[in-house]
Amino acid sequence: MRWASVLPRHLSHRDEDREDPHETLLAQLVTVRLLLSLGQEAGLDEDEWQTVLAWLAIRAPEDPASSRHFADFRPLLKAWLRDASASLEADAPIDCRLATLGDRIAQALQLDAPERDILLLAWLRLRHQPFNQVLVNLQASHIGKAITGLFGHDIEAVHEALREDGRLKMLGLLGSNAHRFLDLEDALSGGHLLHKLSPLLSGPARGSAILTERIRERLMGLCPAQPAGRFTLVTFEGVPLRQLLVDYLERALKQGHAGANVLIHGQPGVGKTELVRTLASRLGVPLYGVPVAEEDHQPLSPAKRLGRYQVVQQLLDRHPALVMFDEIEDVMADEEALPKGWTNRLLEANPVPGVWISNSVHWLDPAYLRRFDLIIEVRADMSDSARQRLRRQLEALPVTTAARGRLAAQPWMTPALAGQLGRLGTLLDDRAPLRNEQHIETLLGERLRAQGQSPQGHICRAPRLAPSPTMPAYDIDWLHTRPGLESIVARLTRRGRGRLCLHGLPGSGKTALADHLAERLGRELIRVSASDLLDRYVGGTEAKIAECFQRAQEGGAVLLLDEVDSLLTHRAGAQHQWEVTQTNELLVQLERFDGTLLATTNRVDSLDRAVMRRFDLKVEFLPLAPKQLRSLLQAVLPQRDHARLASLPENHLASRRLTPGNLRTALDQLDLRGLPLRLDTLMEALSQEELEQHGNRQPVGFL
Repeated sequence: MRWASVLPRHLSHRDEDREDPHETLLAQLVTVRLLLSLGQEAGLDEDEWQTVLAWLAIRAPEDPASSRHFADFRPLLKAWLRDASASLEADAPIDCRLATLGDRIAQALQLDAPERDILLLAWLRLRHQPFNQVLVNLQASHIGKAITGLFGHDIEAVHEALREDGRLKMLGLLGSNAHRFLDLEDALSGGHLLHKLSPLLSGPARGSAILTERIRERLMGLCPAQPAGRFTLVTFEGVPLRQLLVDYLERALKQGHAGANVLIHGQPGVGKTELVRTLASRLGVPLYGVPVAEEDHQPLSPAKRLGRYQVVQQLLDRHPALVMFDEIEDVMADEEALPKGWTNRLLEANPVPGVWISNSVHWLDPAYLRRFDLIIEVRADMSDSARQRLRRQLEALPVTTAARGRLAAQPWMTPALAGQLGRLGTLLDDRAPLRNEQHIETLLGERLRAQGQSPQGHICRAPRLAPSPTMPAYDIDWLHTRPGLESIVARLTRRGRGRLCLHGLPGSGKTALADHLAERLGRELIRVSASDLLDRYVGGTEAKIAECFQRAQEGGAVLLLDEVDSLLTHRAGAQHQWEVTQTNELLVQLERFDGTLLATTNRVDSLDRAVMRRFDLKVEFLPLAPKQLRSLLQAVLPQRDHARLASLPENHLASRRLTPGNLRTALDQLDLRGLPLRLDTLMEALSQEELEQHGNRQPVGFL
């Protein structure tokens, strides 16, 4: 064991630094001038006076009783100042490492004279305890006066330099104060960057080019270098304009274009940050990223994050590199912390290409958006190769192989989420895969609901059988519509496009038609309900509407808008502006959509007339016709009841208002009650369903 293992680590540097006589003299001069300018306001006690005088090598008065007040020490301080001044040449530069370092940092960060001198005082405070004792006794009301008296700066400029949103605090040269200053020691507290630069005081000889380069290296730490990309550009198949993005950045780097900015957006976890890292690796340039927190994990304010971005852009000064600004939501959405004009200039003058990342762009001011040369959306990659990669990520998840395949096929599954599931999988019992699937399904369902999405069907478990095993498979012949469906489906299959509004009784087969049509066309069915689109933020619903239409258009999918009446209300009766804007957005998307669209509603009378004009055809779903009802009943009843069913009069069936959904529910009732499936028990259950759905009607009374 060595002494170095128990000695304070900072002592070896600080003790060596204090051997610099010029720095010590600088600290002493500043201390004496402060004491003389403050006079009685200095407020030192007897012990503090003794410490300061010993540091200045001034012999204290012999009478202890008189050594209590500033008046007793003023002549001694003035004499010391005269002697020190006589030994110095006023126009000569201050010849010490600290002053040289301060000048070069001020030059690199473009600090003005008050900021530079306050930075100097902050360093002296950290390194010279007697000077610090004087600061502790200086009240907050005298801070501006004290610094102005030392350097002759305008007092307003001094107060400006000490502001919370000033550059010294934004960059971490001074520490932030949540409370008002109590004394000058609080005002000059060093920030994390000041401490990070302090080792340079014991570095190479002053005036060397190495010192300048080391200053630059440490200042670049404001935006740390990012790791290299782990993938190739081909991996990002969900970014159709990725080659244009490479070409744009490559030209901006070669030609040194100022104001080159790219905005990349997409849902969380789709790989936006990895794309940027891959771009930098492809271009062969370093990537620097604006952090969201200090090194001590304290969050950075929007103003501080932008200050760091600006400084690193300035330090790079057209060096080949990219600067990434992730999570811009907390910056550009904060108008109080971020004046619009200042941000616009920041987006127009950056010498190095900036890549800005956001989860969404609907909240961004158009004045910001138009200053991005490229706006690129990163979407979840639905290709076979992407699904294979997800399956490999989920390989260690202790579930069945089929469940891993279903998870990888989910449209919302991303590499980030797959990685999270993989980590959670280590906590699950690998001997109980089916129970694990149940846990994962519950977990993911809660997650989706928290994100404003509605889980559709089973997430990872195998789909269960139909609610009743006796319900026959879907048959379009059991749907009673006006106009008839046979010719409509045939023409939609041939044309590959059309916009239909499906309205009528619940359970009459509207959603089932969408499944049938997608299967006939051999296309994906995108089913979106109103609850999936409604967003709590202003503009969020409109953005989700546009996104689902775009996804269906580009993928050639059949788009089903379920419960569309929740979105398409009469604008004349709307009570809020956002109700009008979301209806307008849906109208625009309906007008532009050139694919197959089905919209379902049980309340067609509530729809805006302008909406109805956007649909090519309105299809009404009616109760089962007598022939259809008899056929459907025959398909579910046992053979022994077929003769009794055939004897029922036609007019008796014609008086009923039943749908396939009513029959499914009635079968479930019998199953839950443990009753046999016979004609009389089924008709009794159907009567109850009809009564609950349509009110007090004449009972069925078959027998």
